[in-house]
Amino acid sequence: MLCDKNTLREKKHRETAALSDEYIEKSNAAILEKLLKLPQLEQAGTVFAYCSVGREVSTSELLELLLLRGQRTALPVCGQNGAMEFYVLESLPQLSAGAFGIPEPPRCIPAVPSANDVMIVPALCCDMHGNRLGHGGGYYDRYLARHEVFTVCLCRAKLIESALPTEHTDIQVNLVITD
Repeated sequence: MLCDKNTLREKKHRETAALSDEYIEKSNAAILEKLLKLPQLEQAGTVFAYCSVGREVSTSELLELLLLRGQRTALPVCGQNGAMEFYVLESLPQLSAGAFGIPEPPRCIPAVPSANDVMIVPALCCDMHGNRLGHGGGYYDRYLARHEVFTVCLCRAKLIESALPTEHTDIQVNLVITD
């Protein structure tokens, strides 16, 4: 039986905290390796990513690689009333602490996804049907309801669920990558 989202969030926070540093490191490397092999990522005009924090699947090496190869990269900036927009990241030193302590790019060059772009979406956990459980703010679901883009969720294998509780406002991702 599916539990409610808040109970599941608490459970996933506990499970994530209990993961060994060795597993986190190996998981990050395996997920990045699979992500970098995605043809959609290689062909994307812009990669919409996020700055990982805490024990989320790390995106720091991904961001470095995207910038190094000159691929246009955009990160989210959270605003008032649950609004989220993306702005181009030109270098890692541009990042500064934003909402919720998450590093954000400067609000200089707005970016809007198109059909040939890729968006990497964060999650506490997901299932293999493309359902994801975020932190509960609904930022990505609201954003994705307004923009069509190929979406990828990065999730550690130890955090995958067989099925997640969903609501009509939840937006599935196109692909789940795990270790």
